[in-house]
Amino acid sequence: MRRLGALLLAAAVATLMAAVPTPASARPQKPAHVRLADERATPETRSLFAYLRAQRGKGVLFGHQQTTEFGLTFDTADGVSSDVRAGVGDYPAVFGWDMSDEGYGSSPGTPEEKFATYVKLVKAAHRVGGINTISAHMNNFVTGGNYGDTNGDVVARILPGGDHNGEFREYLDRVARLAHAITDDRGRPIPVIFRPFHENSGSWFWWGAAHASPSRYIELWRYTVEYLRDTKKVHNFLYAYSPGGSYGGVSDVYLRTYPGDDFVDVLGYDSYDGSDASPQWVNGVVADLAMLARIADEKGKVSAATEYGISGALKANGSNGNLNWYTQVFDAIKADPDARRTTYAMTWTNFGAEQFFVPHPATDDLPEHEMLPDFRAFYDDPYSVFADELAHVYNRRTKAVSQQPLAHIVSPTDRERVTTPTTTIRVKVANAKASRVWYTVGDKAKQYPLRYDPASGYHTGTWQIGAANLDNTVTQLKVKAAIPGRARLELTNSVILGAKPPMPPGVVDDFEGHPDDTALRSEYSTYGSNTISLADANGGTALKFDYDFTFQTYTGIGKRLAGDWSDYSGLSLWLTPDGSNHKLVLQLNAGGVSYEAYPSLAGTVPVQLTIPFSQWRPAPWDTANADRRITPEDLRNLSQFNIFVNQADGVGVTRGSVLLDDLRAS
Repeated sequence: MRRLGALLLAAAVATLMAAVPTPASARPQKPAHVRLADERATPETRSLFAYLRAQRGKGVLFGHQQTTEFGLTFDTADGVSSDVRAGVGDYPAVFGWDMSDEGYGSSPGTPEEKFATYVKLVKAAHRVGGINTISAHMNNFVTGGNYGDTNGDVVARILPGGDHNGEFREYLDRVARLAHAITDDRGRPIPVIFRPFHENSGSWFWWGAAHASPSRYIELWRYTVEYLRDTKKVHNFLYAYSPGGSYGGVSDVYLRTYPGDDFVDVLGYDSYDGSDASPQWVNGVVADLAMLARIADEKGKVSAATEYGISGALKANGSNGNLNWYTQVFDAIKADPDARRTTYAMTWTNFGAEQFFVPHPATDDLPEHEMLPDFRAFYDDPYSVFADELAHVYNRRTKAVSQQPLAHIVSPTDRERVTTPTTTIRVKVANAKASRVWYTVGDKAKQYPLRYDPASGYHTGTWQIGAANLDNTVTQLKVKAAIPGRARLELTNSVILGAKPPMPPGVVDDFEGHPDDTALRSEYSTYGSNTISLADANGGTALKFDYDFTFQTYTGIGKRLAGDWSDYSGLSLWLTPDGSNHKLVLQLNAGGVSYEAYPSLAGTVPVQLTIPFSQWRPAPWDTANADRRITPEDLRNLSQFNIFVNQADGVGVTRGSVLLDDLRAS
């Protein structure tokens, strides 16, 4: 086993080195300069970042979510037992945890028992040399539902000025409590990679793309960092940004919701494979990880596959399509000069025999999993890093680089619609004290002062818009902050004044009420990599949907939907296909079920279609509802409308453009 050989070699080298005197002229190692989201980060937290940065290109750390909390080879979360350790004899290098719905952790028990268990587990992971990362599946602060309850316009209502901001702060208070409670044996705060609001590029969480505009998501992230760092004095966090893939290696799509260099330390990415490591999926992951590594170079960050694995979990013996999945994917990552500089790759939890992401050895009830030999081969690969190989993670000499003065407009956010005659402007100025902050509107020269509010930490003022100006137009809100001895800070947010013209009953979109492409994109979430824009067609404005299957097998967009369609019998649309013969998917979520219809993309002649609801069927992956059909009751409970293009087998065309318009119930 290469692990044992490496340890013996290291011991021998250490013995030899101990016998060699250190030259008197030897200089102590210069401290590594690190620029973090928290310039007051603890020495150990700075050291962790320096270690991750130095590790790039030397090996990829393997991580496992809740590895000592849940498993198939043990019953009690004692902080020692782990399926990974039982399978390969070592712990993962990265230990993942989750603050869960209420912010106490996900272990059984009362809130205080959960909290105590999490403190114990994080400390135990640190004691064996592991690196801790924590995500947060937060409850819906508006409805009281879980993280998958996307109702209530949550993000807008928990930001400053929102009616549920207090509940959100209480959750962050519990996060801060854990951060202060997890200390090492010498009483020092244990560093953590904190990863909130993950996979926001999808729409399955209330913070997802269909439920929060890019600018609101960015401000939510910034508020979270500022509250934990500045208000709660949490200084043992690195902050990981981790939308879900895929991106086809296109950086501008990945960066659409990027909170900014001053608020992020780790560039993450979540991607699960449902294709048994098909060349297309593997090539897409490699392209995306390579892209992240290059962005990390530019921004002085580190990159990671913050979640990866087999979609849905491993299957029972005899049902897994690729028994060499771990080594096959890892070999592809290693082969790319940029992707191989990924710092760590973490897979999800072994909840039990019904859902697990790491293969297990034989237990009293189960035989050894058929993918364990491949996982052991992955472990034996010299480029994979597990806990025993971690060294000098928390004791590196570092020096924090001071952050420069910055400012951002907290509200109204960029591309936000303001529908009231007055609204509150909030501006955050950080890392400096502004002598004066003011704003102007559009091309007008008149300056309006913003006053500092010590209670909130914002410069605030009331923007008198006037009812007559709420006419569905875009204006520029320009903010300037004077910093003594520094260049003036200047900010601009585009604000849409007035409500969007209401859609007639039953209309999904006629694409006439969007002022520009940016406004259009703010109303649709994106799945995978694609570009949507407004096009002159069908006697007005239509949707142009551009796709590329070089690194993906499907891509799409979606928007929230409400209303009562029980009096309608179908959906009509105008369509110009691209002649590709790929599969166009219209997906209507009604009554909690995703029903689909498939208009043809053959030919290039515009067509007007009506698809009766009687022809719609549940999505193929929803086997539990395979025999269900749309009912009037379903049509009274609408939540989402999605448009996908799926790659068809045997079709050589990889790129195309489809035009759609006048999507409406009929």
